[in-house]
Amino acid sequence: FFDIKLKKPPLPSTIKEVLLSPENFNFASFLDFKAAVAVKKAENFCKLHQAPMNTAIIFYSLLYENLPLIPFVFSRLLLNKSDIKEILRKGLEKPLRIEDTNLNDFFIDSLKNADKRGYEIISCGNLLTSLSKNDPLFKSILVEADLKTEDVENLTWWWENNERRLVERKKFWEYKNLARIGSMAKEWSSGYTINLDQYSTDWTDIIKQKGFEDIIGHQKEIEQIERSLARGEYSNVLMIGDPGSGRGAIIQALAQRILFGESLPELNYKRVVELNLPLLISRCQGKDNAGRILETVFHEAFSASNIILVIQDLHNFVGGNKTEPGTIDISGIIANYLQTPRFKILAVTNFAEFHRIVDTSSIAPFFEKVEISQISLNETIMLLELFTPGWEAKYKKFISYPAIKELITKADRYMPALPFPKKATDLMEEVLISVSQSKEKILLPEHVAKIISEKTEIPVGQLSNQEKQVLLNLEDLLHQRIINQEEAIKEVASSLRRARSDISIRKGPMGAFLFLGPTGVGKTETAKALAATYFGDEERIIRLDLSEYQNPKDIDRLIGSNQEQSFFVNQVRETPFALVLLDEIEKANSNILNLFLRILDEGFMTDGLGRKISFLNTVIIATSNAGYEIILDAINKNTAMPEIKKHLLDYVFEKGIFRPEFINRFDAVVVYKSLTEDNLLGISNLLLQKLKKNLIEKGIELVITDLLKEEVVKLGYDPIFGARQMRRVIQDKVENVLASGLLSGELKRGVKVEIQIPDFKMKIN
Repeated sequence: FFDIKLKKPPLPSTIKEVLLSPENFNFASFLDFKAAVAVKKAENFCKLHQAPMNTAIIFYSLLYENLPLIPFVFSRLLLNKSDIKEILRKGLEKPLRIEDTNLNDFFIDSLKNADKRGYEIISCGNLLTSLSKNDPLFKSILVEADLKTEDVENLTWWWENNERRLVERKKFWEYKNLARIGSMAKEWSSGYTINLDQYSTDWTDIIKQKGFEDIIGHQKEIEQIERSLARGEYSNVLMIGDPGSGRGAIIQALAQRILFGESLPELNYKRVVELNLPLLISRCQGKDNAGRILETVFHEAFSASNIILVIQDLHNFVGGNKTEPGTIDISGIIANYLQTPRFKILAVTNFAEFHRIVDTSSIAPFFEKVEISQISLNETIMLLELFTPGWEAKYKKFISYPAIKELITKADRYMPALPFPKKATDLMEEVLISVSQSKEKILLPEHVAKIISEKTEIPVGQLSNQEKQVLLNLEDLLHQRIINQEEAIKEVASSLRRARSDISIRKGPMGAFLFLGPTGVGKTETAKALAATYFGDEERIIRLDLSEYQNPKDIDRLIGSNQEQSFFVNQVRETPFALVLLDEIEKANSNILNLFLRILDEGFMTDGLGRKISFLNTVIIATSNAGYEIILDAINKNTAMPEIKKHLLDYVFEKGIFRPEFINRFDAVVVYKSLTEDNLLGISNLLLQKLKKNLIEKGIELVITDLLKEEVVKLGYDPIFGARQMRRVIQDKVENVLASGLLSGELKRGVKVEIQIPDFKMKIN
C-alpha cells in the first residue's frame, strides 16, 4: 500500500501530455518519492539560507541524500564524490556567485529523459542526467574529466535497470516468473516430436529453466521476424547477418517473447526449436538415410504445428555439390513444407554465403529476408553494462565506465571488420585476462588501448614519446628519403598530425592526396617513405594499379562478387592500418572513380558481398601523370608552381580526366616538380648510401665519389621517365660489379672499395 498509494499517487496526466504544454502543470506532481524528497530538501535549504533556487542546490541535495545511485555513478566515472561535495559546499557558501539556471528547462529535460526511458514519473536518475546538462558546475566537472551528459545518462540507466530487474524478480506472482518454473504456462496441444527432440535444442525449454536477459537493440529486426513468421503463407524467415552481430541473441529473445505471450497471437506459446543438422547427418549412415530421418523430423514439426524450427548456416544445406562432411542438400525435402503456415522455419546465414549460394537456390523465394545489422555504439555500451557484474565477479576487477566507453569507440574505429556486439564482448574478456595478471584493481582506458594496439598494430590511445617525435619531425624524416617536393611532404605530415591528435573534422581516411606530375619525380617514393616512417614498414602498402581497371565490368574484380574474391578488399580487411596507393588513377573507368568518391568522403565502401569495408585507418595516395607535358613546358618557362597547378587542373577538368567533385574529395592535390640537377645528385647519393649501408653489414666500406654520383645521374636520368632508371643503373653498373667481387673473394671484410669512372671497375684499398 505504501509503495503503490503513497509513493506513487495517481498522476493528473501522462508525461507526454505534460511535455506538450508544460506551463499548465506542476512539475512536483511528476517526481517519484525519492526525487521529491531531494527537491523538497533543496527548497528547505533555500528558505533557510534565503537563497534563490537553482540547479546547484538541487545537485547538492541529491549528493547528500543517502541514494546508492550517486556513489554508483561517480565511482564508475572515476569521480570522487567527496571532492565534488566540497566544491559544491564552497560554492553554496556564496550563493549569489553561483550562476543561476532556468529551472524550467531543467525540469523539462528531466521529463524528456523520463519519457525516453518509458517512465511515468521523474526518477533521481532523470534528475541527475538533467543536471549534467543544465548545471554549470556539474558540466565543468564533466568537461575536466573528459566526460559528457550521455555518460551520466548511460550510468543512471544502468543503475535503474538493475533495480528494475531486481524488483521484477521479487514479484513471484507475475506470469513471467511463473512461466520460468512452469506454472500457469499455457499447455501446448501438439503431436509427438521424438525424432526432432534427438537432434535439436529447445530454446523455449532452456529459457524456462535458466532464463534469458533482456536483449539490447535489434527490436526492429525481431518485430520484422515476428510479422513474417505470423503470415498465412510462406511464413518462413531467412535471417542474414555476420557471426557476432547478435543472431543467436535474437533467436533467444524471440523464444522468450513467445514463451511469455508477448509476441503476436499467431506465435505466442509456440516452441522455438533449433535443429542440429550436422549432428543428424553425423549419426546417420549415408546421405540417403539422413534424408529419410530429416523427412521424418520435418513431418513431426509439421504435425505438431506449434514449432518454429531454427536452422543455422542454411548455406551448408542448400544448393548442389554438397560433398563436404556434415553437409546435405535439403532443398528437395523441405520445399513441400515451406508453403504451409503450419510449418515455420527461421533459417540463418551470413551475407557472403547468402549472395554466393542461398540467393540462387530453389527455395530462396519461400523465405522473407531479414538483414541483421550490428547494434549501435550506445546499445553496445548498455550491453556491456549488463555483463559487467559477471565479469567483475569472475576477474575480481572493477570495470570503470571510461574503460567501457574506450573499448567501444576504439573497437569501432580500429577493428571494423568484426561486428558488434561480439567483438566488444570478446575484447573485454581479452583485456580483463591481461589485467588480471597484474596488481591493478581498476580497469582503465589505457588498459583497453594497449590491447587494441597489440591486436591491430595501430597506435591507439595516448601518444607515446616516440610517436610524438615521429609526428613532430615527420617532414625531416621523410626528406631523408625524398629530395625536393616540400609541398607534398608538408601536406602529408600535417594531415597525419591532425588525424592522430583526433582534432580533424574529416570523416574519411586519415589522409587522402592526389599526386600529379611526370614519371620518376618521387610520387611513389613518397608513399613508400611514408609507409616506412609512419606505418612502420615499407611493406604496409596496399597497391592498386588502376590501369588494369579501365572497363565497367572491372568493378567486380575490384569489390568482389559471388564468383570472384577481391584481392584489394581482402588486403584492406586484413591490414586496416596501411597506406593505399592508387597508381595511374586517371586510367580507371568512371564507375571505379565513383566508387572511390564514397571512400574518400566517408571512409567506407560496400563490397560485392554486401560487407562494409573501412578505410578510416588508411592514408590514400593516388598518383597520376595526366598533363605532365604541361608541367614540363611550364617549368621550362619558369612558371610559378601555383600557376602550374591551376593550368594543370583546368586541363584535367577540360579533358574530362577528373571531375571537380572527385578532386575536391582529396585533402590536397600536389603537383610534383621536375627534378633539378642538384635534386638528381641528391637522389643518386641517397640510392648509393643505401647500398653503402648494406655493405657495412658485411664489413666493407663503399667510397662514394662525386664522379660516381654524376655518372649515375648521367646514365639514369631521362626527361620523360625522370629518375626511375637510376636504380637500374646502380643495379647494373655498381651492384653487379660488387657482387662479382664478393663471389670471387676480391672483396673481403675490412676493405674499402671505390667504383672508378667511367669503366665502373673496383678499386680496393
